[in-house]
Amino acid sequence: AVVSTQSTGIHEYTGCSIEISQFWTALQNGCILCELMNNAEKKFAHSNKDIYKYIGFTPKQDLGDQLFYVRLNVETFVRWCKNFGCETSLLCEVGDLVERKDLERTLSCIHAVARRVAELRLPYPKAVRLEVKYHMSYNQIIELFNEDNEELTPYQIGIKESFAELCEILGLGKIDITQPLEANREVWMQSLKGMWVGERQRSVSP
Repeated sequence: AVVSTQSTGIHEYTGCSIEISQFWTALQNGCILCELMNNAEKKFAHSNKDIYKYIGFTPKQDLGDQLFYVRLNVETFVRWCKNFGCETSLLCEVGDLVERKDLERTLSCIHAVARRVAELRLPYPKAVRLEVKYHMSYNQIIELFNEDNEELTPYQIGIKESFAELCEILGLGKIDITQPLEANREVWMQSLKGMWVGERQRSVSP
């Protein structure tokens, strides 16, 4: 569910299409993250009637097999996250993505950008709309699914219902809010097979 929501958020901000099952491969060279970086920077500059300054990075077609430039792209993105005001405790290291040392940490970093965008009152992705609406972190919302509905208030149950609606909008199918999210894993795995966020890219025949 997290990968799907982050893919949607990235697509909303960059227009980049992502095949969910290839999410990490798509992000690993840092190019899509740098597109996200520049689009967020552009929206921030425009909102402040300031001049937008493009932040350079090495595009995919120029990367070749040079790992140095891949690492530099991701390093540029992480450094920008710090300068943009993202919560530093949520940010990742270059190796977390490039060497896939800690992909969960990488997701946390991408989500930190979405949260910061919302804090700056810029157009923000679906990934953080529930957090903004309910003044709760994503993890706090997820924790509600570990509680029995009989022990929750109607307001808290409503939050779970909103999360379930978001999952359905994202194409993850219906989830049972009376069960822990883990119980929906098989349904999600089936839903995510072959799923694209954005326009499906077709392989070109030789």
